[in-house]
Amino acid sequence: MARQIVTVPFGFMIAFDIVLGIVVGLGFFISAWRKGRKKNYAALPNPEKDMDDDGIELITKGNKDAPEDHDDLSANPDFQVFMRYISRLIKTKDVGLSFDFEGLEFEPTPGKKILKGVSGLIQSGSMWAVMGGSGAGKSTFFNVLMGKTRHTAGVIKVNGHPKDMAKYKKLIGFVPQDDIVIPELTVRENILHSARCRLPMTWKDRDIQAYVDALISCIGLSHVQHSLVGDANKPVVSGGQRKRVSIGMELAAAPMCIFLDEPTSGLDATSASSIMRLLKAITKLGVTTITIIHQPREDIFNGFDNILLLGLGSEIYAGPTIEAPVYFDSLGFTFPSRANPADIIMDIINGEGYAYRQDHAMSETPVARLIENWRTRHQREIRPHSPPQPQHLLPEDAYNTLNTPAYDPPEQSYEDALNAPKRPRPVSMISTADQEAELKRTMKKRGASWYAQVYYCCKRSITQQVRLKNSFFFEIGTGAFAGGIIGLSAFTAEGQLFKGIYHDSFSIVSHAVNYTSAPQLGLLGAMAIGLAASAPAVKVFGEEKLIFNREASSGHSMSAYYFGKMVSVLPRLFIASLHFSVFMGILATPIMSWPDMFLANLLYFFCVYGLASCIGMVVKREDGPLLAVMASLIIGILGGVAPPLSKVKEWHIEFLWRMSPGVWFTESYFSGCLQPLEYLYMLDLATTATGFNLGKYSLDMG
Repeated sequence: MARQIVTVPFGFMIAFDIVLGIVVGLGFFISAWRKGRKKNYAALPNPEKDMDDDGIELITKGNKDAPEDHDDLSANPDFQVFMRYISRLIKTKDVGLSFDFEGLEFEPTPGKKILKGVSGLIQSGSMWAVMGGSGAGKSTFFNVLMGKTRHTAGVIKVNGHPKDMAKYKKLIGFVPQDDIVIPELTVRENILHSARCRLPMTWKDRDIQAYVDALISCIGLSHVQHSLVGDANKPVVSGGQRKRVSIGMELAAAPMCIFLDEPTSGLDATSASSIMRLLKAITKLGVTTITIIHQPREDIFNGFDNILLLGLGSEIYAGPTIEAPVYFDSLGFTFPSRANPADIIMDIINGEGYAYRQDHAMSETPVARLIENWRTRHQREIRPHSPPQPQHLLPEDAYNTLNTPAYDPPEQSYEDALNAPKRPRPVSMISTADQEAELKRTMKKRGASWYAQVYYCCKRSITQQVRLKNSFFFEIGTGAFAGGIIGLSAFTAEGQLFKGIYHDSFSIVSHAVNYTSAPQLGLLGAMAIGLAASAPAVKVFGEEKLIFNREASSGHSMSAYYFGKMVSVLPRLFIASLHFSVFMGILATPIMSWPDMFLANLLYFFCVYGLASCIGMVVKREDGPLLAVMASLIIGILGGVAPPLSKVKEWHIEFLWRMSPGVWFTESYFSGCLQPLEYLYMLDLATTATGFNLGKYSLDMG
């Protein structure tokens, strides 16, 4: 029997690689050209039209080349564009999001309470700071209030109604302390993706683009918007700029309430002040802002309407910022005139306030005494009144709020506040049925459609793969090398991978049978594909678990993310499988048709990618590649070659082997190499000896 080498696939592969190279080169050229081109978004038609259905009114934008003044947002014309977008989005029948929590407790294990009876009221359109030392329960309080962690006791009310906070995740933004961004994307691409997936589905893309441009200008990133973000190991932009990207990703969603964990960490004083001024401005439009912050500057501290001080998981103080020094003064502490009150308060609530005591005496358990003092005051007297809920301002009014210093404290002395009559405790605003229906309608409209999210996630993933071109080409080379190695292992057989017993009348002249070479080729092919594809596949999801968790918690569709990712790797699988199949087919020259072999290899690549991706989701990042390789080897070995599937059938556990895709892959090779020889050999003897079935190619592929 003469060896038959099929060269058409090889020629197709060469032509395909040339075209791919040209496309990649043109793609990089077009990308560089688009980055250098200035984009101007004109005003929308009918600017005077009252847009109640999440419409947007744009005003003329200023010169992009003008220097940015981070300290004076009102001087930035893009700020007006941004504020008009925000004001249209958050006005929902003049109702925002207010939170009333009573007796919140969180006890992960019996006897270990992290939160202990925390109560308070956060009104819509107010700006709160949560402060405390390490282990005070700040992050736990955040997670409980946002619905990420279920409290073990107490109640949370949203707009006066007991609700599950997780249902409001489309209206809530959360900026984590760590900068969770995609390093392979640019500053603008990270923010734009968040806006596209989370803004109302009625928006056109040109409106989203204009909104993102204005936001990027407001957070001072216009000059680096086309720079890759990078990561800690290979930074491109600075740490402070990464922090602003993380904040921008949440502001891009125009949330009605935003939680920020250490938004000023890593920022210089000017950038921190600029970010806080922006947050203060959107707060005056009705956005509820809650921030964990450590030792802020005095002007930033005075900019918060209220503060919540925690210690040992309990409240030490909750109320207006201006009244905090008055309260601690009533406990015997003094505040030096030139000192930052935030620093003094942090020393006091950490039990280090001896220097500020008037009598220089303190309990052995200072934090516990502070907690008890607040609890006693809370029970005996009526809690200090929070500032009245600000009215939703028109955009023009919001701009005027920046004409005065944002962080000047009210003109009220501590003595006046101390002697002021006690005011009744504020009660949560109870939304009407009409307002609740409007909130539900707003939540339903927020976010792109499922198909749009699949498209955006797929597009983002393909962009990542293009940016990681070295890894992409290395994976293709690995696939070609693996196919060549397996082809060499069967090269000496000259394509004769099966010998059986001749049909009757010629059986006596039969040579020694060879039932194992064909399934062994399938076994080796499965193991080679497993080794070539498992490690790269771990990165499909394993590198983005934090990104996935952040997006899922903000209302992204998890299934859309998954499908978008899987669709994005199909071109990669096709190219890797093509190179593997071409080199394996040229060297091993099985009589199995090349299209059947290619389809089997492609689907097995897909199986290994899926298995390795699942492993990458559930294990640690550093353990993923090793465990994925081990799993791919296991499913390859369970291919029915050793032990043979016929023996497994005798053990009555064939169903275990049939759960492995390796069996179906090997069976397809066995069937493809034997069926063309049906005219010559008695194949039923081979199927009985090996346990594989013939003529089930479609089933094997399925």
